[in-house]
This record gives sequence, structure tokens and C-alpha cells, in this order.
Amino acid sequence: MIRRLFSALLLAALLCGGARAAEMTELVRLQVRAESDDPEAQALKLEVRDACLRAAELCLADAAGADEAYARLVEHLDDFQAAALRRARELGYAGPVRAETGVFEFPDRVYGKLLVPAGEYRALRVTIGAGEGHNWWCVLYPSLCRLNEADAAGRIDAKGVLEWLREKLFGGDAA
Repeated sequence: MIRRLFSALLLAALLCGGARAAEMTELVRLQVRAESDDPEAQALKLEVRDACLRAAELCLADAAGADEAYARLVEHLDDFQAAALRRARELGYAGPVRAETGVFEFPDRVYGKLLVPAGEYRALRVTIGAGEGHNWWCVLYPSLCRLNEADAAGRIDAKGVLEWLREKLFGGDAA
């Protein structure tokens, strides 16, 4: 019930702010998938995420657009694989860690006052082990990655969604 209501509100907001949604085609995303939902696996996911974000910061620093950013991710995929694997090994994880680029499905996500609608996006995906735990995702280009508790746990940022809806539906001036 709540999920349906949330989806209806997002759809209404997108209809009101369609021009904003059209800009979302110029994004490159990151997804880090944990082995499981065990606390240790979730903590490892965040450490691997940090290693990937540091590598992306260097790799994408002066990218001129989403196409160039994605091309760099593809070109440096081995570097991301090595960074993720190195961090996992430093923390004692002996299982597989796989990095890949491609077009992957992502859910709705709110970053501050910006909604990134669900859909298929070009992305770097890092999978730890079977990748069956909660995952973490963000926008690598342009950088919208935020390291906060709600993002790390893969939960919806309800306050951010409400702020975004208020701005889209009422112009941001409504109390």
C-alpha cells in the first residue's frame, strides 16, 4: 500500500516536472552489491564502495560529459576491479569480487532535491560474492554520491522525497 502511494506520488511529481526527468539520460551510475545481509557483508560493501569512489574521483575528475565518463569507466574497468578486490582482501574477504560495466536497472532515487527516476542506466557494478545482500548505489557522473546512513543501507530517503515533491508540486515556497 505504501509502495503504491509512493509510486503514485513520484509519478505525479514527474508529470509536473517532466523537463527535470528528461535530463536524467546524461548520468552514469555506481552499484555495489553485497554478498549477503549479514552485518559483516554489509560493512565490507561500504569499504569496497569507498575504494571505488576514490578510484572514480581520480578517473572521472575532468570528464567532459556522461559519454566520456562512461568510456573512462570501461577503459579503466581493470583498475576498479583491482581496487575493489584489494580492499576486500585487506579486510580478510577471500571470495570473488567482480566489476563490470553495462546498462543496468535502477530504482527511483532522491539525491537532495533531485529525483533520479527508475530505469536503465549506464553504470559500473561491483558484485561481492553472490551479490545477494542489500546494495548501495549512487550517480558517479555528475557526482551525486552521498555517504550517509540512508544511502548506505539502501533505504529510501523519505525526507528527501518529501522535500523534492514539495518543491515540484508547490514550487518550494509552501510550508
